Amino acid sequence: MNTQKFARRCDATGCGMNEGYVVRDGELYFSEREYLINWLRSRGGMDGLSDEFILDEAYNNEEYYYTEWEEIDDEYYYDAEGNEYETN
Repeated sequence: MNTQKFARRCDATGCGMNEGYVVRDGELYFSEREYLINWLRSRGGMDGLSDEFILDEAYNNEEYYYTEWEEIDDEYYYDAEGNEYETN
């Protein structure tokens, strides 16, 4: 069985991901921009603010960044469904 390996698991969907948004120092991971925006808005106080403004403010405050993982962790990885496996 050839299972694709993913470096992280999206906190919104539970699916494996090899690129996406990292909140702070790995507190949360989001595979899509919309999931990050939803999380930022869920904290409150965002009524009437555009998605772009919210993203810019959060980025400027170093609350998140976008990255791609080219290597899988030596100790564990995820499959497409977000199941975690230990590397033997």
